[in-house]
Amino acid sequence: MYNVINPIKIKYFVNLIRLNKPIGFLLLMWPCWFALAELEQKNFLLIQWYFYFFIGALLMRSSGCIINDLVDIKIDQKIQRTIYRPLASNKITILESLILLFFLLILSLIILLQFKKIAILFGFLSIPLIIIYPFLKRYTYWPQIGLGLVFSWGILIASMQFYEKITLSYLLLYIGCIFWTLAYDTIYAYQDRQDDIINNIKSTAVLFGNKGKILVKIFYTLFLGFIAYANYYNSQSFLSLITIFCLILAIVFYLNKWDPNSKESCDFYFRFNNIIGLLCFAYLFVF
Repeated sequence: MYNVINPIKIKYFVNLIRLNKPIGFLLLMWPCWFALAELEQKNFLLIQWYFYFFIGALLMRSSGCIINDLVDIKIDQKIQRTIYRPLASNKITILESLILLFFLLILSLIILLQFKKIAILFGFLSIPLIIIYPFLKRYTYWPQIGLGLVFSWGILIASMQFYEKITLSYLLLYIGCIFWTLAYDTIYAYQDRQDDIINNIKSTAVLFGNKGKILVKIFYTLFLGFIAYANYYNSQSFLSLITIFCLILAIVFYLNKWDPNSKESCDFYFRFNNIIGLLCFAYLFVF
């Protein structure tokens, strides 16, 4: 019992679910909050839904990390950045990780059961994607799209919860956020590009090579373009288009300093996406 609850063991569990790196669950949360910001009723009645999506993102991101690390134990042992992860370095056993995963999934289910039946159904439909995602890098250079499908799923759940259908604006928002994930996860993947090539692991970073910077800029532009159209479809605000155009210029200009060959630069520009998420949320909430 002591071995499970001692401070060092707790630290390993925290690292396993990446609580020490909250950027992951925040990037899962932002699309959900984008969907809520698009609702016409921006009042205190929505606070509970912001809370549900916040906790849901935290729990599901934590669960996803465990699933990913269970699938990738042998791969993580070959990659410099991941070699010291708790499962890869045998600091936590597979049984211990499965017990924690079960506990997190039960809590996630409790959150999901607060939604309408049709939204709950859509929540369950994401499970195959969550399971398949860790295997994609073995067979395709586009695992980032798989992550985008999963990380943007909360938009579809929100659409079902509040409209009981997938509206055009929410579909556009969903597609836009897939491009966002494709952009920031490509930046993230460049950290491991050399190790991935050596170990025959596929990613957009491996595929794009020296063209990564320009393609990432295109993905960000498409992301913001889809968000702008989704918002304009509802608000008909010309000012919103001017605002998003300025945001596109700012992000594209800022990315000029990103060095795909520097792990430190990749990590910095990846984490900067939390700020981008905050700006996009504020944009959708205001307009």
